[in-house]
Amino acid sequence: MREYERCRDAVRSALDVEPSSETYALYQALRTFSPVKPRPAITGAASGEPRQAAHPAFSRLRVVVRPFRSLAADFETLAVLLSQDIAAGLARFRWFEVTAPAPSGEGSSAPQSQADYVVEASLSGNAQRVQVSVRLTDVREQFQLVWSDRFGIGAAELDELNERVVGPVVARIEPVILFIEGQRRNGQQLDADSMVLKAIPLMYSMERDKYETAGTLLAEALKADDSNGNVLAWAAYWHVWYVGQGWAHDPAQALITAQDHAVRAIRADPENAEALGIYGHICAFLDKDFEAATHYFDRALQLNPYLAFIWALSAPTCCYIGEPDLALQRLDRYRELTPSDPLFPLSEYFYAIAHFFKRDYERAVIVGRRAAKANPDFVNGYKPVIAALGHLGRPDEAAPYIAKLLLLEPGFTVASFGNVYPFRRAIDRDHYMQGMLLAGVPGS
Repeated sequence: MREYERCRDAVRSALDVEPSSETYALYQALRTFSPVKPRPAITGAASGEPRQAAHPAFSRLRVVVRPFRSLAADFETLAVLLSQDIAAGLARFRWFEVTAPAPSGEGSSAPQSQADYVVEASLSGNAQRVQVSVRLTDVREQFQLVWSDRFGIGAAELDELNERVVGPVVARIEPVILFIEGQRRNGQQLDADSMVLKAIPLMYSMERDKYETAGTLLAEALKADDSNGNVLAWAAYWHVWYVGQGWAHDPAQALITAQDHAVRAIRADPENAEALGIYGHICAFLDKDFEAATHYFDRALQLNPYLAFIWALSAPTCCYIGEPDLALQRLDRYRELTPSDPLFPLSEYFYAIAHFFKRDYERAVIVGRRAAKANPDFVNGYKPVIAALGHLGRPDEAAPYIAKLLLLEPGFTVASFGNVYPFRRAIDRDHYMQGMLLAGVPGS
């Protein structure tokens, strides 16, 4: 199936044609009757037996995609294909074990009693436009609707179905489920994955007590399963931000630990898109190895183009290499996929960085103020707004932000910032440092 997508893109680009009808028929047959890749496994809805997974089976959340209902006869085939595509998209996330709708005539999906979450949808409309109404229901403890949305697409635009419907549906479901699981997973017998899910929202609070609680959970998760790619990747990510916040007692050792965890995560699960993206961030931020960072980000998004988190996380690296327009494009893709992401509010900070590197100081200040207000304990959130105010000649407005920055990071200087921040181009380093000096940040 991946090779079909490459073939289709190649002939469109080189010859401006579509694959032959025979090739397309083979693709449809594979999609209907073959295991969906990449891993993790999708359970066979007809047989009820799990397909073979290449990695040990962890306690993944069970997501059942019901056959989508067509409220008009013209949409029956589209409903089948759409439900299968959304199931395949959800299966790209390592957190989920996904049950896809069975092909017509081969039985039904797994019973509701075997699910944690159920995805359902209905298609309606007319010959000119299709309306897709999607619902996500939490069925573990009680039958509770937790997310719904509606997507419209014109009949002439059905070749954009993946971009306009499948991607946004898949990308918006994932953070909703992770947020719910992070809030309710309690008890003494949490497995490794459960501890990570509980740690993630604590990390993104950027409040020290909560962040360190998340660190304790991740350390326990590593003790429980030190070969789990999810655990290793998020443990690495925790160390990076812990150093960035100035909380690590031994920053050098913490960074070594972060790199070790990230490399082990990729070795344990080479197709874990989250692990690859987190390692890309480490390559850029810690090693200033921008070529490696770009490689790992691109690989992550090839494996899971619906992983909104990595679209956002890759944006700062685009700024580091002097491409703020590309950073904004990636952030916009993040927002298109998941406009209301409860787990990753730091995307506002990434926007502030991109606007500053683009020399759009007014926009950097507007967004930076909003980001600082939403995350008052996040030390790096103050730096782009301070530098932007410096270039705007408004040091009085920068003063309270500088005071907060120095409270969170005592001893911070422009010189130390220039030595550690990952700039590829000297012109960008000098520009950032000049803004801070103009705002009134201590030089050395």
